[in-house]
Amino acid sequence: MESVLSQDFTDFEYLVIDGASDDGTATFLDEAKRTFDEKKIPIRYLSEADQGIYDAMNKGTRMAAGEWLLFLNAGDRLASAHILQDLFPAEKDAQILYGDTICIYQGGQKLYPALPLSRLTEEMAFCHQSAFIRRGLLLETPYDLSYRVCADHHFFLRMYLAGKVFVYRQTPIAVYEIAGYSDNNKLRAHREQLRMQRELGVFRLSPARLLRECVFYLKLGVKRVFGQRLIDQVRRRRLR
Repeated sequence: MESVLSQDFTDFEYLVIDGASDDGTATFLDEAKRTFDEKKIPIRYLSEADQGIYDAMNKGTRMAAGEWLLFLNAGDRLASAHILQDLFPAEKDAQILYGDTICIYQGGQKLYPALPLSRLTEEMAFCHQSAFIRRGLLLETPYDLSYRVCADHHFFLRMYLAGKVFVYRQTPIAVYEIAGYSDNNKLRAHREQLRMQRELGVFRLSPARLLRECVFYLKLGVKRVFGQRLIDQVRRRRLR
């Protein structure tokens, strides 16, 4: 929220979709509203039971009044106070505007450039939090709730295969804290990726794929045997 309030560009609204939590979120937002009012930034808040994070995102899409959507989860933030000013107005034909991501983990951080879009057939080519989406796209094709972990990947892959216009900006858009929902559900995410590849007709069996499968399950086995401590050590080294 602080990273949003610090933006030079303020022609946007701020929506909070909460799953009927009882952790004081409502009280906190009531207090924060004064700051948003001072900056003349509309803030709206919805709290009710939902069917998971993508159901909440679909609700936010329907609530929104703006032309573009960006989803920032708890623990995420915008990379700088100037990022919205630098990105907008966007190209007229752009339907998905995406960039790079700064990942942080236990004090370490590293810039992860977006991958070529062709990688969407295998993995997420960029971070969801670093992608602005035309609201009309998500109204027409909302996140598929049958994908509990990878509905965002499924959506972007569908848009890529449908020939939608992706525009890349070589700049970090979001700061993403590793160990979020998808990171804590690796096996389910992997199975959902295989499912979407089959459903969308991009699954290809090859020696390279078999190698990736072996590496994935090897890493999963190592984590289960040696625990999170080993994973933490490897990640800290990567993010130095």
